[in-house]
Amino acid sequence: MKLSQAKAECESWFAHLQRQENQSKALQLLAADRRAGLCDAREGERRRVAIQGNGLTVYDGANLCDAVKVLLKAVTAKEGS
Repeated sequence: MKLSQAKAECESWFAHLQRQENQSKALQLLAADRRAGLCDAREGERRRVAIQGNGLTVYDGANLCDAVKVLLKAVTAKEGS
């Protein structure tokens, strides 16, 4: 794996984490709205589906370990020079 590919893989991972964080915040806001009575069960379910979509998105991290190894090797080499 080249350094540019390793960076791209890690950026993809960070983007996935950001999407998860955004989704989590939106679900927390929805839960707060439901507890406060700002939306009924039907509206809550509509919003939940809009936030989560039709299914679970799983990150395929098959190359992430290799990417991290490449990046660590590059950092270690740079620190050694």
